Amino acid sequence: MLGGEPDLPRLYKLPDDRDFDFNGAVADDAVVADAWAAWDRQVAFARDCLAGLDDLGATLGHHDEDIEVRDVLVHMVEEYARHVGHADLLRECIDGRTGQ
Repeated sequence: MLGGEPDLPRLYKLPDDRDFDFNGAVADDAVVADAWAAWDRQVAFARDCLAGLDDLGATLGHHDEDIEVRDVLVHMVEEYARHVGHADLLRECIDGRTGQ
C-alpha cells in the first residue's frame, strides 16, 4: 500500500490456475475492451497513489521489507517495457513486420 491506499485485487490470477491470465486471451472485441478498461483502472489507481507524494525516497512495506517508492516505479517501467517487447514479438509473428 502507498499513501494509505487499499490494495487492488490481483487481476488475471487464480491460486489454482497458473495460466489464468492467458486462458481468456481471445480475439474478441469485448475481451480487448475489458483488458483496456482494466489497464485504465490500474493506471488511475497508481496515479492516485502517487498524487501529492513529494519524496520518491519514501518507503513502503513489501513482503517483509521496506522499499523506496522510486524502486517500485523503476521496477514498473522495466516490467512495462519487457511486456511491450513481448507484445511486439507476438505482433511480428502475426504480421511479419520487423525493424520498425
